[in-house]
Amino acid sequence: MPTQSASDIVNALFAGQKDLSDYVDTAMKALAVDAIDAKKQEVGKAMFAQTPEEPEATPETEETPDETDQRGD
Repeated sequence: MPTQSASDIVNALFAGQKDLSDYVDTAMKALAVDAIDAKKQEVGKAMFAQTPEEPEATPETEETPDETDQRGD
């Protein structure tokens, strides 16, 4: 289905209008705005996409013997 801008251009052309610049200008601006909005959404998704988090490195601690361990002594 043609866009409204395309329909306006075709109707003006068949109505005998020679100057279609206003219609073409309006259509081009509408297409540009749509393309910019699509690009904004694409960039926004890439910027705010959650990346898998890396596990935080925990410092290695020495194992201390359990002071409650009687060890049979």
